[in-house]
Amino acid sequence: MAQPNGTNGHTNSDHHRKPPEEAIPATHLLATFTATATPAHLTPSLRPKLKEVLLDYIGCTVGALTHADSTTPIYNAISALQGPTVTASTPGVCTVLGKGAPHFLPQYAGLLNAAFGHSLDFDDTYAPGTLHAGVTAISAALAQAETLASSQGEHSASSEEFMLAIAVGYEVTCRLGRELGYEAYSRGFHNTSTAGIFGAVAAISVLKHLPTETVEMAFGLAGSKAAGSMQYLDNGSWNKRLHPGFAVHDAFMCVALAEAGVIGATRILEGKSGFFNAYTPNEHVDLHRLIDQLGDQWVWLASSLKPYPACRMTHGFIELCDNIHDTHTKPTGSALSVDDIQAIELSMSPSNYLLIGDPTPNKRHPTNVIDAQFSAYFQVAHALLYGAKTGDMAPYSRLQDPALHQMTELITVRTDGSMKQFAAKLRLTWRKDGGRTEEAEQEYPLGEAEHPFTRERVAEKFAGLAGPVYGEQKAAEILRVVDGLEERSIEELVMLLR
Repeated sequence: MAQPNGTNGHTNSDHHRKPPEEAIPATHLLATFTATATPAHLTPSLRPKLKEVLLDYIGCTVGALTHADSTTPIYNAISALQGPTVTASTPGVCTVLGKGAPHFLPQYAGLLNAAFGHSLDFDDTYAPGTLHAGVTAISAALAQAETLASSQGEHSASSEEFMLAIAVGYEVTCRLGRELGYEAYSRGFHNTSTAGIFGAVAAISVLKHLPTETVEMAFGLAGSKAAGSMQYLDNGSWNKRLHPGFAVHDAFMCVALAEAGVIGATRILEGKSGFFNAYTPNEHVDLHRLIDQLGDQWVWLASSLKPYPACRMTHGFIELCDNIHDTHTKPTGSALSVDDIQAIELSMSPSNYLLIGDPTPNKRHPTNVIDAQFSAYFQVAHALLYGAKTGDMAPYSRLQDPALHQMTELITVRTDGSMKQFAAKLRLTWRKDGGRTEEAEQEYPLGEAEHPFTRERVAEKFAGLAGPVYGEQKAAEILRVVDGLEERSIEELVMLLR
């Protein structure tokens, strides 16, 4: 990495220059932040956001029990892997949400909760890092807090420490993801899991009160376990759903190894063969920014909740099309049909095109849920024909709907280099009214700080996902416990989540 002044040679004024980025001990400073964070860091702005993302995580995770076809095979596989010797009476076992009494070792409970939490692609998103931070941070913190609580020892975790662990896990993941950038995807890596393992290590370490040296060694080991291939896009595979599960499982392994004295790599983030040089071609990795104001500025607060169970890049288009649907159907009570529309043109950033706009057969005519989640064609067609509601999983019951596939054939996707992140533009040409055109655009999808998700919609989404699993009464009690988490214990929370 070039030195900040653009020279690689030495001059007489070298000692006056800002040190090269390689000299910034980024790994050590992130480990120090993790090891020294205290509940005093939980600012008034942090607490309500923590409760919001925790509630959303619970809903998304248990929603997979009823809406994801991958849930049963994954659960059965991990049960078999753990083996019959671990039971509900085994010390330190943890809860898998919605699956009854705790009966999984922490690493396996964390794996399952994280995999289920990501299975609907409905979990919160951090736009600057193009990743989902909560599914690893919360899964790791929940399993570690529960196993500590069950020990009834002097290190039993309080609710305050649990919230702190989540916050630190989010922060580490989001700061790393911001430096990886979207460019990491072009190298074939999934930021949610590659950055997420470090956040999971941090969350576990906070709850275990590990010293800086141990955290740094765990980070060093995690650098050899960070993984997540984007090849899942080839066939809509379940790899993506497992990515955060693998990250949480391996985070427990790395922490255990470090605690036992196993030596991990130093400078795993900033080193010549370290995380950033290996995982992203981003030329703008900034180690100063990575560690700037750690503990004082929480960048993860920019994380947003998702109203629709689809790739975040499609959300602007879904909202635009839902508005068109409502405008044209509510006054008359008659639905839109394919025959009403002549053509639809979508514009998006070049980086989004690869994931949601490339007109491959599996995007234009998806036949499985994951392909549909990553298809601007399907999401636009569905929102125009059926509208869009917060928390609605119905779109994926219509994968064989002929009208949807006819509608996707009317859609053209173009790239616009001036558009950033999740911005969406749409131009629709009607068959009626002499071929009248209608244009709309959305810079920030619903849920971003610039276009916020209201508390009412947070609760609506949670109820829609958790109600069918827990029942309305128990779901309402979970909401109350999360809202008053400071006055509740981890045991109370996990008892409700079983």
